[in-house]
Amino acid sequence: MRRIPIRVETDVDGAPGWISGDVFLPDAGSVLRKVILFCFPGGGVTRQYFDISGEATFSFARAMTDFGFVCVTFDHPGTGESFVPDDGFALDAVSIADAGTQAVQHVTAKLRQGELDPGVAPMGDCVHIGIGHSMGAMIVILQQSVGPLYDGAALLCFTTRGLPEVLTEEERAAAASSLVSAADFSRLARARFGEPFPMIAPARGDSPAARALASVAGALAATSAMQSMLPGNVARAAALLTTNLFLAAGDRDLTGPPHAIPSAFTGCNDLRLVVVPGAGHHPFVTAGAPRLYACLAEWIDDVPVVR
Repeated sequence: MRRIPIRVETDVDGAPGWISGDVFLPDAGSVLRKVILFCFPGGGVTRQYFDISGEATFSFARAMTDFGFVCVTFDHPGTGESFVPDDGFALDAVSIADAGTQAVQHVTAKLRQGELDPGVAPMGDCVHIGIGHSMGAMIVILQQSVGPLYDGAALLCFTTRGLPEVLTEEERAAAASSLVSAADFSRLARARFGEPFPMIAPARGDSPAARALASVAGALAATSAMQSMLPGNVARAAALLTTNLFLAAGDRDLTGPPHAIPSAFTGCNDLRLVVVPGAGHHPFVTAGAPRLYACLAEWIDDVPVVR
């Protein structure tokens, strides 16, 4: 697997900024298919979530490049190596999604024209798949609801039900209001987290999986995370999606019952759900990862270009 670090100049919430990322390609001489996966991590981890070190099966990027796909990973604004805005609480999910869209469009053009790196030939037109884990899936939903950025989307470990079990009374009241706004998300995030990009301590443990997840821990974009926690977080946007969807969650995921997840995507007529046995919120570091990767690759093979 080859890795090319990138930095894409973007607008971030109205200010000049940048998105950092990596482009992973199959080894030279291996089959390179005309499929590009654009990957957005969840809250509290960096883009390295898609290339977790440790056991070979922990790396999503390695698995996907072994199938011949190009895998592009991004740090959200305010996290990892990406630009940190002055007013972090004003950085909501819509702003993060917009900056990510700009980064996707830039990398798409560079790969199409062969201008990304001297060692990468022009790829021409490709199938584009949006990949999001947890909060990153919410970002992909927002991107795709605005326009056809992707030919298909894989939404991993995300639900529009939010996390009602952990909410305060004030947060539940906001979620129940039909008038909840970006200002409300910012206010609630300030009250819950105290700072716009807090570091959330990873789960304790000395297992290979726990150590691996600790190695990719990063800052949390608090306002966007707050929205993802509220019931109905992006339900309206989810209902607008008509593109092919691949949904996956662990059978012990904090998303709640996995088989309830598809009900949010009422506009989609071509949807696949994979439940990973024995997995919680991080299926990449479980024994079920290889099956998940194989199911995803099989689904990608059937995704037509619709943009």
